[in-house]
Amino acid sequence: MHKKLTLVFVVIVFFLFSHLALASLSINEVMYDLSGSDSTNSKSREWIEIYNSSSSEVPVDATKWRIYDGSGNRTLNGEVNFSFPGNSYVVFAGDKDTFLIDHPGFSGTVYDTSISSLNNTGATIKILDADGNSLDSMTYTSSQGGAGDGNSLQKVAGVFSGRTPTPGLVNESGVSNPPPPNTSPIGESSPGPGGLPVNTNGSVNETKSKDAKVAEEKKIKIIVDSKDLEFVGLPIVFQVTTQGARGEKLYNGRYYWNFGDGDAKEATITGNDIFRHSFFYPGDYIVTLNYFENFYSDQSGASIQIPIKIIPNNISINGVGDEKDFFVELKNNTEYNADLSGWTLASNGKSFVIPKNTLLAAKKSLIISPHVSNLSIADKGTLKLLNPEKQTVFDFNASAPKEVLAIEATTEKITAEKITPQTLLPNKDILPKTEEIKILPTDMSANVQSANLENNNKSGNSSWLWIVSFIIFITVAGSLVYFLRVKKAPIGLGNDFEIIDE
Repeated sequence: MHKKLTLVFVVIVFFLFSHLALASLSINEVMYDLSGSDSTNSKSREWIEIYNSSSSEVPVDATKWRIYDGSGNRTLNGEVNFSFPGNSYVVFAGDKDTFLIDHPGFSGTVYDTSISSLNNTGATIKILDADGNSLDSMTYTSSQGGAGDGNSLQKVAGVFSGRTPTPGLVNESGVSNPPPPNTSPIGESSPGPGGLPVNTNGSVNETKSKDAKVAEEKKIKIIVDSKDLEFVGLPIVFQVTTQGARGEKLYNGRYYWNFGDGDAKEATITGNDIFRHSFFYPGDYIVTLNYFENFYSDQSGASIQIPIKIIPNNISINGVGDEKDFFVELKNNTEYNADLSGWTLASNGKSFVIPKNTLLAAKKSLIISPHVSNLSIADKGTLKLLNPEKQTVFDFNASAPKEVLAIEATTEKITAEKITPQTLLPNKDILPKTEEIKILPTDMSANVQSANLENNNKSGNSSWLWIVSFIIFITVAGSLVYFLRVKKAPIGLGNDFEIIDE
């Protein structure tokens, strides 16, 4: 009996310990809306940080755990099981490789997930264990901060607010464990992070120590808005804003650009800075931007890295219609979604400009009706596709298949498999160089026949002459032998030998 009670007690303690360990996991930081694009090469740049506030490891079955991102339960990719170390941070990224490009100095733990796109206006996020139980959840809105301004939402004093991202590190408050909820009367304050007073609404009281003010002071921040995917030869527009320590826009100083393709430039800050750069070869580039407070300083006040993917202009005119319905079919032959804004179909002095925000998915086609383009069958012969820089990307006429003349030459006959009007042009060399075949005009056919008959007659006459000559030779030779025998005696015979002529 005592053994059974002991076993039950052990089981209860085990489950209580497991649930207490799981309860130590909490959502600590969320990057839901990045400055610029939320993805690179269709790979998500968003991430969620989870903190283990206990000193014990928490085991995780990655095949069963899920992250609910507001629209679905997302899996953990590439892992079977792992554990959260005690008092540590783990980042769950929409794409691990993209996260490491965005944070080259990151040295913590990051796992790849299928988080695709966190809602930029607001959503609820949950951590779900192997049984589908919610270990922690948080609900955010864009009004809390982090709405495309370069900040993330961080949990400080139990409240999420926008701050400079700190993945894998202590949040900007300077504490790793949020303090207990404030129980002081309304209007009063209680000790908060680093012993600082915290108001009942979660904000830090203005009566801070000097050291705390330095810790809380925001750093200079560069915000860059640009595309992360573009075609070869097309300019990428970089719109840059630099904010000071208090979040104010800066109008003094200089920028130093390194575009990662051997090109670099310096520019003075104006406060509304727009830069353009074109890449002339496909590839992956890292663009680096440094801010300097003045032209004499060598110490960078802030820097940012922007990953850029450049792909070939592999967009083609895949086909066209007929005189009844002259549609134009465009095909995206790349592995990436393509923005065709400002591209042009041109022919015979006419042009159709593809409207802004026209997106064509990878390996997909787009059919443009003649009712939209105003193109007709008369435009087929000179139809071209131009990029926004008015460079010809695809010439439909030059790329169309050509009819060719295929001739099989043998010792006895010539077979024409396909003949087009082009092959009837004079002096067109369409046969192998090892064989010479002359095609005579039709009006010379009678002369050819006459010449053939004459050659045949000559050949027959030659044969008869040879036979007659042979007969004459035999006759002459026989007569000569007979004459010698009758008129002369053979050499060396005696007088008593007489030839009798019968």
